[in-house]
Amino acid sequence: MKKLSLLLLFVSSLCLASVAGPNAEWLRENYTKREVYIPARDGVRLHTSVYEPADSLPHPVIIIRTPYGIGPYGEEFAGSLGSWMRMYSLNRYIIVFQSVRGTYLSEGDYENIRPLKPAGSEWDRTDEATDTFDTVEWLLRHTRTNGAVGVKGVSYPGFYATLAGLCGHPAVKAVSPQAPVTDWWRGDDVHHNGVWMLDTYPFAASFFRVRQVPSDKGPESLITIDRDIYSYYMQFPDFPSLTANLGERVPFWEEMLQHPDYDSWWQERNVATRLYGVRPAVLVVGGSYDAEDCYGAIETYAAIRRQSPETDAYFAYGPWSHGGWNDSDYTGLGDSRFVAGSTDFFMEEIEYPFFAYYLEGKGQRPASVQVIPSSASDESAAFDATRDLIVHPDWPPQRHNGLSLYLKGRKLSQKRPCGPPRARRYVSDPSDPVPYMDSITNGRNKDYMAADQRFIDGRKDVLTYRGAPLKADLLAEGPVPVHLMVTLSTTDADFIVKIIDERPDGYRMLVRGDVFRARYRHSLSAPEPVTPGERTAIDFTLNDIAHIFRKGHRIVVQIQSSWFPLMAMSPQFFQENPYSVRASDYLPCEIKVWSDSRVVIPAG
Repeated sequence: MKKLSLLLLFVSSLCLASVAGPNAEWLRENYTKREVYIPARDGVRLHTSVYEPADSLPHPVIIIRTPYGIGPYGEEFAGSLGSWMRMYSLNRYIIVFQSVRGTYLSEGDYENIRPLKPAGSEWDRTDEATDTFDTVEWLLRHTRTNGAVGVKGVSYPGFYATLAGLCGHPAVKAVSPQAPVTDWWRGDDVHHNGVWMLDTYPFAASFFRVRQVPSDKGPESLITIDRDIYSYYMQFPDFPSLTANLGERVPFWEEMLQHPDYDSWWQERNVATRLYGVRPAVLVVGGSYDAEDCYGAIETYAAIRRQSPETDAYFAYGPWSHGGWNDSDYTGLGDSRFVAGSTDFFMEEIEYPFFAYYLEGKGQRPASVQVIPSSASDESAAFDATRDLIVHPDWPPQRHNGLSLYLKGRKLSQKRPCGPPRARRYVSDPSDPVPYMDSITNGRNKDYMAADQRFIDGRKDVLTYRGAPLKADLLAEGPVPVHLMVTLSTTDADFIVKIIDERPDGYRMLVRGDVFRARYRHSLSAPEPVTPGERTAIDFTLNDIAHIFRKGHRIVVQIQSSWFPLMAMSPQFFQENPYSVRASDYLPCEIKVWSDSRVVIPAG
């Protein structure tokens, strides 16, 4: 009878909270909080906040492990329990936040993207996977669990969620890496295909500093960017000057600069090569307009499907910025509007039901792949799942050929050029790089991912190719292969390719843009110089898109060799370590792009 009364009280309070939202008062009445130190197998203690339902019933556990701190400390509750974690509060999960070793109040030494140690005796190694195992073991003994544990996280916490899938603890039934840091050389925050993303610099100026723990504060930044970032980085246009500007040694920054190519140092830090034998179910989440870790989500899901085909693997992909799927107010980027309400749908109808199915035995098995495409619009329409959600058995969808578009003259053509190829040319000048946005602030603006590209129409170092108006809607889903035939006057250069949706009113919304450095055209780990004056093939693939090009719109492609200060400039000549080159030695490069170049839109 006592259990029945408790159950009725739970249902009643849940209904009230669902109407009013899990505010601070409701949380205080229904949850307790304690801060504990959970011992890892090597004696290091991990600072952890445990929010537990104030009843005597067993509950599932959801864990978030993070290097960014787990405040507020003391008696105050985390605000996330009433926002992006509300589905777990409302459904009475035991909610656990933990600072990973070496951060904030957790003991031990911190290591960025700490590699997994070789398999062997579980007690002979310590890494993020074993720390997860030890945390779960402690929680099973010290909380009222139902024996089922889930782990989730966005961005760097997504990296730790991926590793939780490899911890081997049988109680870990489901994990959700969301925009997970996966490979800092090939596609995530630090590099794109080996080209340095300059937003790493202010991150490194604080986060990469040697940590003094325990501390309830993160490391302070060594720099202050008090002007627009274009002019700021023009003051420090090469890596020796960026390093000197830090004012103190930052070992991990310096270590990265010693590894410009995709060598074993980077490869052992790529968790996507280690996703064999993943036991829990996995829901990978990504945003097609994620400026930081779009690649990580796509590659993590693909790696699990390749390496652990027996794993219950799911993928959710929508028109969201980095972590935007957890923001109820998200409706798009800048002047590009996407379906409003898709984020609440994700939290309530995709993410929570996934964990409920595997941790509570509730509901139905989720759909394998759930995708919400974007489209170029200046109005935010209300989300309608029957109209806007697409379900697939796998990702990317099978496309037999795709739509090949050749760079013919100033146009895009579906017809292969006849006769000898012709070229358009431009000069890429490191002293005058192409800006990444029309309005540049003192930090990277995530709106660039869907910004209007007309602001660079007058530049002579950008080539634009326009397709004909579409006669019907075109759904494009999947990766975008690029094949460029180019000629350089120097021995190296970058190639930025942008896929754009031009509306009938002229607005050119960026759908996808990315970069490839010519030195890596044959091998990412063994670069080669380009022979000046020789036609050279550059083949690479842009991250997956999920976009509807509407009837009457045009597909537009732009080619350029700088995108500043989103990406650091190439010296534009081959050097074993380009990070050692001074800007005074950078070279202008005359580039020809030939008409037998093409992009392949994943449609049809």
